[in-house]
Amino acid sequence: MLYTHPMHDFFLINDHLRLEGAIFYPSHKKDRYPAILFVHGWTGERKSSFQYAKSLADSGYVCLLFDLRGHGTSQGDRNNFSSKDFLSDVVAAYDYLSKIKDVDPENISAVGSSFGGYLVALLSGKRKVRNLVLRAPADYQNETFNMLKKIISGKDPNIMKWRTRERKPTETYALEALRGFMGSVLLIESEKDDSIPHQTVLNYKNAVRDKSKLTHVLMKDAPHSIKEGKFRDKVERILVKWFEGRLSSSP
Repeated sequence: MLYTHPMHDFFLINDHLRLEGAIFYPSHKKDRYPAILFVHGWTGERKSSFQYAKSLADSGYVCLLFDLRGHGTSQGDRNNFSSKDFLSDVVAAYDYLSKIKDVDPENISAVGSSFGGYLVALLSGKRKVRNLVLRAPADYQNETFNMLKKIISGKDPNIMKWRTRERKPTETYALEALRGFMGSVLLIESEKDDSIPHQTVLNYKNAVRDKSKLTHVLMKDAPHSIKEGKFRDKVERILVKWFEGRLSSSP
């Protein structure tokens, strides 16, 4: 018997590294559940999304959260890996989630914040993703994809300057993947974001081919890192409302 959003810890091995995670299950029994994969930002960890996962499990979704290599309690030195390596972790986590007995492999969505938003956008080009949530999504030049993260920093003035410019959907891997994505997209922007300029968000917005499937929410006064209670509660409400809408519109 299942209880209110029971949580189970798990781990998976990818590239000989142990990645730690947690899975939240809905309280009501069902043959197949839709599922959501959460991907945290740079220097983040899975626990930062527990609040959202609990509420979405209550809404009927199986939610999987994990720590990227070198983050939280997962193995590795995060500075000595590239975006390509971190994407490999995200793909491995998706594959793990898709094989869970009670999960509908045809109905898996992904939620990513900042660097995690960049990664789930890339994931949508490699795996079947039903719905995509990008909160304050970062973007990077293609030339940095194989570079170690210690060489590139989101606070680098050159990267920040690069992000303030308009980019065509064909200019970056993430925008190109989003251009080919056919599902629904929720784009959450923080008004007072000091890491992700408004233009970067617009670039993602412009990359979505079918605007009827796009929802863009601007969180007034919100910073890049959502740590304060009121902003976390706001994100929770936005996610629950949007994902419950996806349930009602599912075939």
